[in-house]
Amino acid sequence: MNNNDETAGGEGESQDKNDTPQVSEPPRRRFNPANLILVAGLIALIIIVIRQPGAAPATLGAMPNFSLAKTAGGDLNAHELQGKVLVVDFWASWCEPCKREIPQYNKIVESLAGQDFQMIGYAVESGSIDEVRKSAAELGIHYQVVMGTDEVTQAFGNYRGLPTTFVIGRDGKIYKKYEGTSENKVAQVAKDVKQLLEAPPNL
Repeated sequence: MNNNDETAGGEGESQDKNDTPQVSEPPRRRFNPANLILVAGLIALIIIVIRQPGAAPATLGAMPNFSLAKTAGGDLNAHELQGKVLVVDFWASWCEPCKREIPQYNKIVESLAGQDFQMIGYAVESGSIDEVRKSAAELGIHYQVVMGTDEVTQAFGNYRGLPTTFVIGRDGKIYKKYEGTSENKVAQVAKDVKQLLEAPPNL
């Protein structure tokens, strides 16, 4: 019994020894610095590709051509605004978030006095021109207010809610569209305007 056990054990040990080379792990590859350089290069390329669109601000298209009635009298024509950085704010007399933003826009207008900047309040869903004029006076709007039209509203891309605010460069292209309001929205609009004012006029 014991002999058989020892024989079995011996044969097992012998078999294990014979099998050992067949189940051994493949030899480890040596570290090659060239591989690290290749990986680093690929990562750098990916970063460049991802960041490339940010090199030049993307636009949402050109500002539409328009002629809109001003509440102060006369018409505002798009060609009069060439070479200026613009903020066109779609608002309504019943829109509470719109009303909260107006004093902040007044401050932006005051801080940029004398620069190539114009703020435009684009009134929608607010009644007749007399009613809008009255609302603008009550809200203390210190910038140009115009009467929106369905045609021009559609040309801007319409809006899903109010306020909707467009930031437009000197080149007449729309660079930002803000839908609704948020705590930092007006501050971000002011930052956008500053960047566009600092950009070369031909961009």
